[in-house]
Amino acid sequence: MALSRDEFIDILTIVNYLAHSDGDMHPAEKKVLIATFKAGAVTPEEQGKMKDKSSLEKMLQEIHSDDAKQTLLDLLALVASADGKFEEEERVVMVKVMKKLGMSPDEYRFFKEGQDLDVPAVRAAIMEILSEIKTQVT
Repeated sequence: MALSRDEFIDILTIVNYLAHSDGDMHPAEKKVLIATFKAGAVTPEEQGKMKDKSSLEKMLQEIHSDDAKQTLLDLLALVASADGKFEEEERVVMVKVMKKLGMSPDEYRFFKEGQDLDVPAVRAAIMEILSEIKTQVT
């Protein structure tokens, strides 16, 4: 199943929210966001749409398909692990997103016990995740 452009832009907007959640975007997080934008061929117009969306709650209501949920969580994990550590603010956002999507952290492939992200596993999967984006986004 493919992701619609609108669904993908909502996902990127949520991921961008996470990147700013700890008050400081690490250069590695910025690189991951740029790579994700390139993988999804995001246009300047779509970037403008992202700036118009400000409610995390409303954006999460637009994420319905299992593919969209998986893509969102994978991209959140990529950004959260980009600097090599999983900050408390990032954990709070990811767990909140999972709950809003009707999931528990136990169901997500990169979460370990205690709601902790397996940073080395996420970082090892970056090319796989970005490759999936190229094939899923229509």
